[in-house]
Amino acid sequence: MRGILRAARAILVKDMRTELRSREFLGNTFMFALLVIVIFNFAFKINAQNAPQLASGILWIAFLFAGTLGVGRSFQAEKENDCIQALALSPVDRSAVFLAKLAGNLIFLALVQAMVLPAFVVLYNLNVMENFPMQALVFLLGDVGFMTLGTLVAALSANLKAREILLPVLLLPLLTPLLIFAAAATSALIGGDDPAVYLSRIKFLAAFDLIFFVVSTLVFEYIMDEL
Repeated sequence: MRGILRAARAILVKDMRTELRSREFLGNTFMFALLVIVIFNFAFKINAQNAPQLASGILWIAFLFAGTLGVGRSFQAEKENDCIQALALSPVDRSAVFLAKLAGNLIFLALVQAMVLPAFVVLYNLNVMENFPMQALVFLLGDVGFMTLGTLVAALSANLKAREILLPVLLLPLLTPLLIFAAAATSALIGGDDPAVYLSRIKFLAAFDLIFFVVSTLVFEYIMDEL
C-alpha cells in the first residue's frame, strides 16, 4: 500500500507541475463557472424569496460544467505526448495512476469552488457556508463521487476521436443521482431544514462514493490495458 501511495504522489506532483506551468486552464474554467452563475442570476430573476430554492441547483450546475471541463484533461496531456504507454508500462500498480488522477481532479475542482463561492455569495446574497461543517462535508462527498466517475469516464474516452463531445454524454447520466442529492443537501442546509432531511442525503452521497470508488478502482486496471 505504501508503494502505491508513493507512486500516486509522484504522478500527482508531475501533473500539478504541468498544470502550474501553463496557469491558463484554471483561470479559464473559473471564468466559465462564474459566467454560469451570473447568467442564471439574471435568467431566473433571483430574489430573497426564491434564492434558497434555486441557488443550490445553480451552484452545482456551475461545479458540474467546470468539473467536466477539468476532468477531460486527466489523460489529455499523456495522449498528446504519447506518455500514456509509459504510465501503462511503468512498474507500479494501476490503482496508483487512478488515485493520482483522482487526487489531481479533486484539487482542481476544490480550487475552482474556492474561487466561485465568494462570487456566488455576493451575487445571490446567501451565506452558503453558514453551517460550515455539514456544507463542507456535502461538497467533499459530492466532489469525490463526481471526480471518481469523471476520472474513470475520462480514461474510457481517452482513445476516442470525439472524446470532448462523448465525455459529457457518457458522464452526465451517471452523475444525475449524485447531483440531485448533492443539490438537495445543499438546499436543505441553506434553507435551515430539519437535520434529518440533509443527513439522509449525505448518507446517500457517502454510499454512492464508496460503491463507485471501489468499482472504478477495480475496473481501471482493465481500462489501462486499452489506452
